[in-house]
Amino acid sequence: MSGYRETRTVIEDAPIRRARPVVETQRDSVVHETRGMSGGAIAALVLASIAVGVLITMLITNNQQRNSEEQLAQERARTAAAEQAASQPNQQPPIVVTPQAQPGTVPMPVPVPAPSQPAPSTSTPTNTQLEVEVNSKLLDDPDLRTHPLDVKVSAGTAVLSGSVPTDDLKARAEQLARTVKGIRGVINGIVVKPESE
Repeated sequence: MSGYRETRTVIEDAPIRRARPVVETQRDSVVHETRGMSGGAIAALVLASIAVGVLITMLITNNQQRNSEEQLAQERARTAAAEQAASQPNQQPPIVVTPQAQPGTVPMPVPVPAPSQPAPSTSTPTNTQLEVEVNSKLLDDPDLRTHPLDVKVSAGTAVLSGSVPTDDLKARAEQLARTVKGIRGVINGIVVKPESE
């Protein structure tokens, strides 16, 4: 704080005795220094912290989305490879049977034809393959294809969701899902919402 100085001036006039002496006091003003931050600086800090929080949230979300897209791409690649392997018949080399050589005869190879069709695959379709098959069935139906229906499959159980205008369409969607080979159960969560005219 600034120091303060006081000046005192006394004026006395001799002829007038009744007059009061005039005392003049002069004081320096005290300067108060403000310490701390202004309102504008506080607002700028608040806005900067909000911007940093939003930026961090966006980076985390972007990273999670990139990871899920990579996992989806890997799952699609595995599914495509499995479908391609299942669609190509196993090429078995021809089996040659050679009889025991007898004196005076020359052995001659006898080709054995490979089976014309491969043995049926006993592998279980994946959840993704089942979802694709159920969605295909629903999209093939001319009445159901115009309604937004979603299919999720887990452990052979199909979960249907979305909305249709009638109970008949809801039942038809469930019946179509049950016709897919590999579907063991159907949970029908489709909501019936009559269309407004």
